[in-house]
Amino acid sequence: MGLLIRGDNAEEEILQAESHVLDIMYGFAESLVLRSVVELKIPDIIDSNGGPISLSDLASQLNLPLIDMGRLRRLMRYLVYMQIFYFVDSRYGLEPSVAPYLLSKGERTMVPIILGFLREAEDDYTAKEFTQTQIQTRPKTHFEKAMGVTFWEFLVRDPEKSKIFNATMAARFQMSSLVRCCKGMFESITSLVDVGGGNGATIDAISKAFPHIECTVFDLPHVITTGARDYPKLKRILGDMFKSVPGAQAVLLKEILHNWSDEDCTTILRRCKEAVVSEEGGRVIIFDVVLVLSEETTDDGLNKVRMASDMDMMVTTGGKERTEKEWKKLIYGAGYREYKITDIDALWSVIEAFP
Repeated sequence: MGLLIRGDNAEEEILQAESHVLDIMYGFAESLVLRSVVELKIPDIIDSNGGPISLSDLASQLNLPLIDMGRLRRLMRYLVYMQIFYFVDSRYGLEPSVAPYLLSKGERTMVPIILGFLREAEDDYTAKEFTQTQIQTRPKTHFEKAMGVTFWEFLVRDPEKSKIFNATMAARFQMSSLVRCCKGMFESITSLVDVGGGNGATIDAISKAFPHIECTVFDLPHVITTGARDYPKLKRILGDMFKSVPGAQAVLLKEILHNWSDEDCTTILRRCKEAVVSEEGGRVIIFDVVLVLSEETTDDGLNKVRMASDMDMMVTTGGKERTEKEWKKLIYGAGYREYKITDIDALWSVIEAFP
């Protein structure tokens, strides 16, 4: 089935097409999550309960040690979105329409087919032991368990993979939407540091649209060295965002915080707060996903990709996508006095945090 795009706005069509491609790219998440729910026998647990079950009661019946309740909640939230479960009165129920196919016993059960097909299709990188490692409280992510190193260590060890990753990050965001929707914000800024700015594609686009801004890329040495060849005119500073951030009127965090735990994000935000000149209209500008749905099934056309990205973060980096409530807690917890979220009609939103 093809993608039907409506509207005269070319930029809107680009964003819709980009979201459609990302939706397809994240298709693996649905298969892996379906396998997880069947292997963990969650439908059977809910059925045996005689009706909807609380998250804590569900966790107590899973045959896994040290369950991370936050991760389990995120997994169940995605399954609600997939319409496998429903959520009512803080409890999870099994959708009647799919129940016969996901229970391990019964004439219409598809459990043997699901497990047989998905186990045959698995590979060590994306699926091996995904079921258990994704929701258990473990010091290692699924990626680290499979590869032997963290995602970030993996990139340091493989310069070619690091180059591909940075190029991917540069291509993931339609800067035209950012420039159009946040013109006033950028016009009021005189200096900007892009923390974790990769090869410099983002800050280069901002610099061209707003030439009055003094722009700087800040990243780890191996990233800066590689990116310097792509945008040689940009000012670059080497360093570690967990230790310190170069001073500026504004600091930019584009798709950075969703890679990290709340604890790590608090550290990053505090380092950024120290770098910002607050009395001159300073701020930290965050481009990241804001999950706009609660446990109920809701869709604005982009949430499927946002939810799948949350599964990706859980498995790969140990980070997560966040709701506005979670962003609020994170920002205030790092010592900021207020924040503002702007929807730019894309997968991501603009979050301004004011020290």
